[in-house]
Amino acid sequence: MVTNLHKNIIATVTYYDVLDFPLTPYELWRFLISYDGTALTDRALLRDVICALETPELQKQLASVDGFFFLPGRGRLVEERIEREKLSARKLSQMKRLAGWMKHVPFVRMIGATGSLSLKHGTKESDWDMFIVFEKGRIWLGRFIMTAFLHALGKRRHGKLIRDRACLNYFITTDRLEIMNKDLYGAHEYQSMRLLFGKKVYKQFVLANQWIREFKPHYTVSNLGERFTLSESVGWLQATLEKLVALLPGENKLIAWQRRKIAHNPNTDLPGSHIEASDQALVFLPKPRGPKVFSEFKKRLTF
Repeated sequence: MVTNLHKNIIATVTYYDVLDFPLTPYELWRFLISYDGTALTDRALLRDVICALETPELQKQLASVDGFFFLPGRGRLVEERIEREKLSARKLSQMKRLAGWMKHVPFVRMIGATGSLSLKHGTKESDWDMFIVFEKGRIWLGRFIMTAFLHALGKRRHGKLIRDRACLNYFITTDRLEIMNKDLYGAHEYQSMRLLFGKKVYKQFVLANQWIREFKPHYTVSNLGERFTLSESVGWLQATLEKLVALLPGENKLIAWQRRKIAHNPNTDLPGSHIEASDQALVFLPKPRGPKVFSEFKKRLTF
């Protein structure tokens, strides 16, 4: 008999198939979603997922190689994932070194890696999607300094310069840690986020985004990637820089200039775009992936 857990497992494999990402049994349990893509209130035990994978019902619907589960006919994804993991490990190491400098930028309180690299599934041409939290009231100045700093290092993504550069498209502040794009893709994105710096703020972020558990009931602080997390110490350097920056004149003019630039950007008014420019969030997603991924997920779902 096909149970709801069977359907949820098939749905989870299908959703991640859209992302070209085969799953281990543990990942299936960790990333488990509802078969209709809506809220999933019932938690499952890892052993229940493992037992379900051994049933005839799922063995007919899914294929597996070397402990990875995927849709039939998609076996090539296993070898591809292994190669991408090797590549991503190098990229994440480089990103971590860069974040070691970024954490000293004034008003930075947390840095996370999102996108394909957070799953260790990047490609040779991947950029580095970075999620940054600034101190409340300092997002505009913090963003300007961070952008200038990375540009000076030759590490800011812009124009056709993409590969191995930081994509700065999501900034929030410590007084609004709750994510606004509350859908299945958003839940996937922030459940899999790999923390680079800021454990204290990250824990607050998890508590502020418990809505993720409606889609991903196994979302917890324990998902923290300790091995990639930098030391919390920023010492005297950041504190000194913050005091110096606070003395500089012209902050209001700088904010006004950034607002005008965003307002006149043609991507700001694209249909379906997610653009926010406020004192608590600066979000630049002109072509969000979520709707396309969900549409393709529904097409591939076989029941």
